[in-house]
Amino acid sequence: MALDVRRQEDRIRAQLGSVSARPDATRVEQAQSKAFDASLARSEQAARRAKEPFIGQIGRLRKPKLANPGVFDLARSQEILDYLINDLLPELDIDEEIAAITASMLTEEIESRRELQERLSLAQNQALGQ
Repeated sequence: MALDVRRQEDRIRAQLGSVSARPDATRVEQAQSKAFDASLARSEQAARRAKEPFIGQIGRLRKPKLANPGVFDLARSQEILDYLINDLLPELDIDEEIAAITASMLTEEIESRRELQERLSLAQNQALGQ
């Protein structure tokens, strides 16, 4: 039993003593570490470069250029809502109660848009009168 323990201790000492190239191993590890850091930095830069055009595209999409601002005219939106209520909604295959609720909501939207149009007209008339 004691002989086995001594042999193991001798093996451990021999293994510890046989690592004579430890400073070289440290240099290799440092070189590998630097190479890894450089590779990581290159991949981060590439990712940033790839992201920049995408961010530019998003910026352009966020700021649309209107060819015809009349598309957002309140009168036009009221026409569309009237079409939905009178022509499209009756043709849909949906429950009558759901159709009535939808028509009610759209009618309320038309009323609020009319009120908004009246307030805008009043504000414009006041601005022109002053």
